[in-house]
Amino acid sequence: MDWPRLIDFIRQRDPGFIASIEGVPAEDVAAMAADAGVALPAAYAGFLERMGVRSEPFTPFGATQDHGFAVILQRLDDEADTFSGRYMPVAIETDTSLEALYDHHIDLALSDGTDAPLVLLEQVSPVDEQPPIDLGETLGERITAGAFTQFELERLAERGLVHLGGTLQPGEGRAALAQALSLLQRAGFEPVLPPLGRVVCLRAGDVSLLAQVDESVELLSLRFGSEHALAVKSLTDQLLAGLPGARLPAGPRTLG
Repeated sequence: MDWPRLIDFIRQRDPGFIASIEGVPAEDVAAMAADAGVALPAAYAGFLERMGVRSEPFTPFGATQDHGFAVILQRLDDEADTFSGRYMPVAIETDTSLEALYDHHIDLALSDGTDAPLVLLEQVSPVDEQPPIDLGETLGERITAGAFTQFELERLAERGLVHLGGTLQPGEGRAALAQALSLLQRAGFEPVLPPLGRVVCLRAGDVSLLAQVDESVELLSLRFGSEHALAVKSLTDQLLAGLPGARLPAGPRTLG
């Protein structure tokens, strides 16, 4: 992911938020990685260096998930004897009223140096002895999609949602994404942030759109919004007509 581009994107929409965030010095992030004996992907190191101390109200892992640097250091210290170096905690569940507490981790064994898959692991020790819950996205994809949703889509008066795929056929989600992008590009949509593997943020005129693949269920979600209801209806109709198998979600339309 391109952190400078993402920060500039958010600054244009909410300069007050950018002024309020606080990161961790790069040398402290490097020291944590060295002490843990791991190589952090650039997406996570960049997140800590920009938002590792304070990022409210941006909580990409959930409102009750604490991603602060201090709590991550404490977790690594608590698990020093069992930490294998594979599953790096990045956000800790704080709602102790839940029946089971699941924390967000990145799978360093599958990191490419830039990004890493995001998984859930229950707060039991050692974490390596339980199967991770694959979230079908990387950390960079989660942060990018979350920022685009919070600072763009949620600020628009009218919103729509269309789904495609979701029958668990391998590769179905990415194939649906390619099909949708072809249609959207012909309709004049262009990326407003660098596209990632399963997340693309687009705009055409006064319509903004997030295309996101959840590979855990092979589902493409197209979330979009505008200040004008007619623009949202028009795009909804265009997607349903132009993408075989496209459908409206069951139940109320939401951005989540």
